[in-house]
Amino acid sequence: MSTLRSRWIGAALTAAGVALGFGARGLLSGHDHGEQQVAAPAPPDATTVWTCSMHPQIRMERPGRCPICGMDLVPITPEGPADGPDGAVVALGAHARAMARVEAVPLEERLLWRELRTVGKVALDETAVAYITARVEGRVDQVFADFPGTVVERGDHLVQIYSPDLYATQQEYLASLRSGIPAAIDAARRRLLLWGITEAQVDEIARTGAPQVHLTVFAPMAGTILEKGVRPGQYVRVGDPLYTIADLSRVWIVLEVYEDDLAWVRFGQPVELRLEGFPARRLEGAVGFVEPVLTEETRTVRVRVMAPNDEGLLRPGMFVQATIRAPIAGGGEPGPTGLEGRWVCPMHPMVIQAAPGPCPLCGMDLVQVPGAAGPHEPVLAVPTEAVLTTGRRQLVFVEEAPGRYRPVEPSLGPRAGDFHPVLAGLRAGQRVVVRGNFLIDSQLQISGRPSLLHPEGHAGAAGHDHGGPPAPPRAGSPAPATGHDGHEGHEDRAPPPAHDECHEGDMPPPPLDRPAGQHHHGGH
Repeated sequence: MSTLRSRWIGAALTAAGVALGFGARGLLSGHDHGEQQVAAPAPPDATTVWTCSMHPQIRMERPGRCPICGMDLVPITPEGPADGPDGAVVALGAHARAMARVEAVPLEERLLWRELRTVGKVALDETAVAYITARVEGRVDQVFADFPGTVVERGDHLVQIYSPDLYATQQEYLASLRSGIPAAIDAARRRLLLWGITEAQVDEIARTGAPQVHLTVFAPMAGTILEKGVRPGQYVRVGDPLYTIADLSRVWIVLEVYEDDLAWVRFGQPVELRLEGFPARRLEGAVGFVEPVLTEETRTVRVRVMAPNDEGLLRPGMFVQATIRAPIAGGGEPGPTGLEGRWVCPMHPMVIQAAPGPCPLCGMDLVQVPGAAGPHEPVLAVPTEAVLTTGRRQLVFVEEAPGRYRPVEPSLGPRAGDFHPVLAGLRAGQRVVVRGNFLIDSQLQISGRPSLLHPEGHAGAAGHDHGGPPAPPRAGSPAPATGHDGHEGHEDRAPPPAHDECHEGDMPPPPLDRPAGQHHHGGH
């Protein structure tokens, strides 16, 4: 009997405890809408807007956590965007400027150059290469220039060839001299000259009256022997190659320039050359020719640079690094090269004269370089640190007064080192921000005003619909309201079942579309 009574007493106490638990839960959760409802805290000032520094589209009326990334929301303080004619003026106090290390500099006019850096390869100057071939058929009896690399001067002997046909022609020439017939003399003499015998050799034959047994081949120009195709005792035919001689005192540098840089490459521009083997030396050259054909595999155009090589540092086959400096004129177009108005030869671009006339090398009429000559004038330039760019849009912050900054979208030319030429939108003397401009732009983004990434501005999200799942609350931070009916701090979870009714597998799994820690509303 006492045992049964004690069980009834225990059951009654358990029921009373459960009822008290439900009552306390109702008071804490706000579901008890009677007289014992807990009063909600007073709302903050409605004029203060809280946003996320990483997601400025979040707009809240109270502090808390960003529902997207979980960062602490920050208020938009009076030291944020200020009202202006276009609603985009940013005002920063002295403390904010000091913390952001904001710095502004005045705009000035400067001499600007566009630098193109590329690589090239040393090649022979094709206008200074001689290919020596055999003009008569015969046997090589003696070779004087016996190895490639030999440096020769104009008129140096190279090889001696014995030719029976040449010996017979000399006999005919002597016979015509004895006959005294002018036509026969001229025909025999011309035949000897066409076979490679010089005027001096023909005169020597006429003076001595004895034919020469060997034909001596002389160097037609000064240079270096690159190839030797003859050996002593070799029998040669007409047209067989004997030597290749090149004048290496002037070489070509063949550069590869991308098609979008071709507008900055023009005839006569100076080019700075640097060799890997001589990093301390700076050599100079000039653009001599831009090929009219594009290489489709590399999307580049070959540019020929003429460079003097008196010291022999530039050797055919070497790789070089080249820098083309193109002056920039007002308006962003290439400036003068200094050759405008002068006269050059189309076949020999190294021939440059101040007056018209024939080319001294080939006799062609010189042509005038188009364009007007003039000095390189300075242009208004803005530092690159002051320009915020997205690739399609550029923005500069102008300091109207200490602490007041207005975004300006100027029209700028191509980058020239550390500056951009100003085409429109800015004027000389204006102060532009070169440090801290990203912070100023972030203030515009947070406030929803026009900024670098949002030219038209953006409207903040209203209410609690933020377009993404809320982040889990962190310890020690106020959690944003998640319940329905606009109440804070309540939990919409169902009461746990009795101890004897709770079995493994009876509890439903957490929903997959909610992050961990989000309240479940299915237990009412």
